[in-house]
Parts: sequence; C-alpha cells; structure tokens
Amino acid sequence: MPIKINPVLLVFVFVWILGWQSAKAAVIDDLYDAKIAVDNQSQLTQSKAFRLALEQVLLKVRGNSDLLSNAKIRNSLSKATRFVRSYSYEKSGSQLFLVISFDPQRVANVIRSSGFPVWDKRRPDTLVWLAIQSPDGSDRHIANSTHYPEFYQQLSTRAAQRGITLVYPLWDLDDIQTLSVYDIWGGFSSQIAKASERYVVPSVLSARIHGAISESPEDRVNTTKPSVQWTADWTMIEGGGLLSGKVQQQSQIDIATALIDALADQLSSKYAVDLAQIDRSEAKVQIVVNNIDSLSYYKLALNSLENMSVVNEVTLIKQQGSRATFELDLLGDVGDLTNALSLDSKIRPVVDDFGQPIRGLEFFWVK
Repeated sequence: MPIKINPVLLVFVFVWILGWQSAKAAVIDDLYDAKIAVDNQSQLTQSKAFRLALEQVLLKVRGNSDLLSNAKIRNSLSKATRFVRSYSYEKSGSQLFLVISFDPQRVANVIRSSGFPVWDKRRPDTLVWLAIQSPDGSDRHIANSTHYPEFYQQLSTRAAQRGITLVYPLWDLDDIQTLSVYDIWGGFSSQIAKASERYVVPSVLSARIHGAISESPEDRVNTTKPSVQWTADWTMIEGGGLLSGKVQQQSQIDIATALIDALADQLSSKYAVDLAQIDRSEAKVQIVVNNIDSLSYYKLALNSLENMSVVNEVTLIKQQGSRATFELDLLGDVGDLTNALSLDSKIRPVVDDFGQPIRGLEFFWVK
C-alpha cells in the first residue's frame, strides 16, 4: 500500500515544476489489441489465446489488476470469443503469433457494468530514474538501459501490456551534473524533480533496487547458488503530490514487472473514470477556450474534447470573437475533466506566473 506524503513546501515545488505545463501524454491506440505467441493454429490453442488476450486488454483498459478477481469479469474471460472483432496469424522468425482486436464498446461495457472505471487512451508519460545495489552491498550505481538491457526491456514490455508509456533519461552531461546515484538512492524528491523538469512529463517514477542473499534453511542446504530477495523502494511524483511504496520479488526481471504494475495502478486510480460515483444532476459544465479564431481550430478543439473518455457530449453555446464557450456533458466530475485536460497539449489553462490556474475552467488553444 503506497504511503501518501504531503509536505506543503514540496507540494508547491512540484505543482510549479510539473503541474499545468504542456506535459507529454501518449495516446494509446492499441488498447483493445493483443498479440499472443502460439504453437499452432488449433481450435484449443486459439481459444486459450483469446482468453489470455482478453485478459491483457481488460487490464489495459481498466488500468488495475483488481478487476481480474471479479466474478463477472471471470465469466467474460470464459466467453472471450464473443468480444473478438477480428484476428489473424503472423510469423516473426520461427515464432507464430495470434493478433487479436477486440470490440471497444463491448470491452468498456463489461468493465463498467462490473463496477470498474475505464481509463482513457490519452495517458501520462512517466520518466523513470533507477539506482541499483549489488546483493553484497559492495556497489551502488545508476541503472540504465546500456548496462541493464534485459531489465529495461521488461520495463518496456510490461508498460505496453499495462497501456502506459515510459520515458528514459538521456544521461547526458545535463543529467549527470544535475542528478547523482545518491540522489536517486536517497529519494531526494526535490533534486529528482529538478532533473526531470527538462523532460516536461506529468509523472516521474524513481526507485532504489537492492538485493539480499537469503538466509533460509533451504538456501543453506542448496549451496550451489544462493537465492536473492530483491526489493525496490519507489517514489512517484505526479500532479503536485508524492506517493511511495515497496515491491519485492525473487529476480530483477520480476522487480521490473512489479514496478510497472505499481505505477499503472497509481495512474489509473487518478485518471480512470468511475461512472458509479457520478451525480448526473451535476454532470454538465461549461468551459471557455480562447484563441479559437477560425473554423478549423474550432473543429480541432471540438474533436479533442469529444475524444476524451470523461466527455459524453460537447455543445458550442457561445462564440464571441476568439472565445468559444462549450458545454460538456461529463461521464465524470470536474476533477476527472481537469485530469484529462492536463494531458492535452493543445488545450491549456490560463495560468499566473507560478503556473497556477487563475480563471477557473478557462483555457486557450495552442496553435
């Protein structure tokens, strides 16, 4: 369970650095697609692949593994064929893959009808800083993709499975001068935030990874290769707040998977829209978008708003000069809308010199 940290000074610093900038957000276009390695094209193999693929897609669209223990979801997995829109086989070298595309509406409906939120396809990029220590404690250094290619490959693979996008530091002269292994190891959030500023991302994950040689009786008997218990103490900076937690696994590769799972769970808890919590009597809200001075920009702004999963319907109710007032029928609350808009690079809030919104739900279109 993550531990919430709310020091006032740090919140101010991180809001100023990471909040309301033109932060990077990826649009995940393959949320409803999956690619499963198979041995043959038999009916039994295909059915198993359909179930596994639907499980992956449900996890991506929900954003959290909690739905996999739900009875209605488990029943849907047993009838995965009903959700398939199309499929095909393809080969990569000697490996055969079954590529499946599922029906977005049916998948989203079963998630929502089971009582879970659906996560929009526009998702925040996350910058990852890692430091690692050898099991005997003799060495502590920065973990990068050059020295830990398998670990970073697993990070990227699991991130794709969870529907999130990672950004890796360049580790050029600027990074080296700004951030040391001791900053990452110590979890010094102010220094990590400073080093992250140049990447303009809404989410930052840092972790110190360390292993301990097991002292269990079983391991003392097995003298050929002592087992190592790996631990990652992580800190996440997102939206002006801090979260921290710990994951433990038996291998570094499993630690990579666990870190991404923890990250995805935290991001989805903020950005996924829970329809069960919506008061429909308060679901309509008006926003102003400035700098809309042509029909083409109006169409682009309209399209951007309509494509947000938190928005059910958009109506232009007033156009005065370059100020367009839209009424939004929400599938969420104003907080969900604010979260969604914070990931849009074209519709930005009107802010003061400290990056704080100054006119409520008033925005401008970035041309």
